[in-house]
Formats: sequence, C-alpha cells, structure tokens
Amino acid sequence: MKGKLFRMVFRLSVVVVGVSFLLFLGSGCTPPPVSTGSIQGIVTDSLTDQSIEGVLVSAGNVSFTTEASGNYILSEVPVGNREVTAAREGYSSQTKSVEIIENEITELDFQLIPLSQENQRVVMVELFVAPTCPNCPGAKDIMAQLLEEYGFDKLAVLEEYGWNIEPDYTGWATTETIDRFKWYTDSLGISRHTPDAYFNGLNQSVHSNESNYNNYKAAIDEELAKAPKIKISASSSVDTTNLTVSINSSIENISSEDLTDLVIGVMIYEDSVYLGSEGKSVNHVVRDIITSEEIIGFTPGAIQEFNLSSEILNNVKNMSNIHVVVYVQAPESPTKEILQAAYVE
Repeated sequence: MKGKLFRMVFRLSVVVVGVSFLLFLGSGCTPPPVSTGSIQGIVTDSLTDQSIEGVLVSAGNVSFTTEASGNYILSEVPVGNREVTAAREGYSSQTKSVEIIENEITELDFQLIPLSQENQRVVMVELFVAPTCPNCPGAKDIMAQLLEEYGFDKLAVLEEYGWNIEPDYTGWATTETIDRFKWYTDSLGISRHTPDAYFNGLNQSVHSNESNYNNYKAAIDEELAKAPKIKISASSSVDTTNLTVSINSSIENISSEDLTDLVIGVMIYEDSVYLGSEGKSVNHVVRDIITSEEIIGFTPGAIQEFNLSSEILNNVKNMSNIHVVVYVQAPESPTKEILQAAYVE
C-alpha cells in the first residue's frame, strides 16, 4: 500500500515539474507585439461622387463596413505593404496597395464603378473568317447563338474577312480587315487561320483549332466580369446616294484612372449578304474600319468628341443593311485592349 501511494505521489510530482518547466520556457518565448498602423478614407460613386453606404473595406483580417457618410477606418493593421479591397454589391470591387507605417494613419479613398446596365462593359468579338473556309459557317452559327443569348447590350459581333478567294469571291476582305488580321496574328507570333476569334482585342482569343461554343462563351464571360472604363454615346447617318456613312460621337472616362494612348474606332458592317459558298446570307460583314487620331491622355471624367466618315463603300450590296459599331482601343497596350464598344442605333 505504501509503495503504491509512493508511486502515485512520484508521478504527480513529475507532472507538476513538467508543467512548471513548460510554463517557465513559455514565459521566455512570448512573441513581441505586432507593430500596427491605421487606414482611413471615404468610398464614393465614380459617376455621382456621392458617398456609398454598406461597402466592405478590408485589409487581411481587418475590415470595416461604411455607413451613410461613406467613411471607414481600419485599425491595428500590421505594418508593411498591404492590399486593401473595397467591395459592395452593384459595384465593381477595387483593390489598392498601400504602405502601413507604425502608429500612423494612412489616407486611402476609393471610387467604385457602378455596374449599371447603361454603363456595362460590352464585349467586342472580332471573328476572322474566309469566303470558302470549311469551318467558318459553324463558328458563325455559334456566334449568332451567343449574340442571341447575351444580347446587343453585352456583345458586339463583327465578321472580318481575312482574304478574298479569286476569282469567285472578291470584295469580301478589305485592306483594313486584312491588315487588322495580320496585326493581331503578328503580335501573337502565329499564322493566320480561320475561323479565329478575338475578344476585346487580344484580351482573349480562340483560334481555329479551338473553335467551339464553350471556349467562345468562357472568353465572353471573362471579359464581361471586368468593369467598364469608357462610356460611348454615338449617332450615325447613311448617305445612300454617295455610299458613305458619317458618325458623330463622344466618349467619357468613367473610371478613376488616367487612360493613355487611345484611339476611337468605327466598324461599318452589312447584314444579309448572300455568300454562295455557304448557300445563305451572312451577317456582320465588315465593309470599312475607321480610326481617329490617337488620344494621348484621358483623365477621369474627361469627354472627347469626334466626327468620322467612311470611304465610298463600293463593296456594299445594300446600303439599307448597313450598321455601325463604335469602339475605343488602346493599340499600344500589350493586348491591344478594346476598352468599350457600342452599337449605334
């Protein structure tokens, strides 16, 4: 009995000593307090400059939801370079990088872009085809299906012929469409094949061997997820006697950033053009491409007006079937990005 009691006391002593030893070690390894700073600012609507309530502003695990004033403050944010995100339903989220300095308050404002219907980004699809291309009719049908699904307020579809086929199929390609096809493919370092599809410039591309509904749709959805930076307003007039089209328009920078090296472009296309090799009428056939002088700088809120006219459209079959798409492109950017496009009523 005494031996059993001794063993119990001994084991208890070992446990107590062990715990005490660990506590002793732990007391010497307490991590130092983390150095922090604060961030404060206001969140406003990029179009109205009004403050926005209910915006979640977060930096890592620290967050704050704005009230009616649109103001926020993030306290005890660890020092160093941090990414801060402002997000609210109905607006495009925005992320900025900022350096947090110990015990200092850093000012950081946000201007969120509303995802309203009238300011939604439109995806401009350039489908390069050829008059006797065997796989082009299928690609055209898929694109027509997608245009019906998404609507003209989200998708601008243009068929550009990359070359003519002598002697039976001339007048389909133009100097502008041929040069534009080369411009894109040379930038990618690839050969020209049809059908090739480009979405908002070279932001997304689906080449002839990848041409299918799912790939086209994925590229469209990728671009639709991006916030618009440009608003386009335009009107056009068709001169059926002189076979020309005139376009009056203005563009506005609705983003919170400076935009540079832009051109305003116009694509004039014809619907219901009979193509014998396909045995049916085809649509969105580009007849002329016009571009403006380069806009070097375009600050937030700035508006640029322009007037452009086509060449004589001798290759058009019926001027009553002429339509216009206006677009804004950054030709010097790595992807030759098209920032916005719009059908002209």
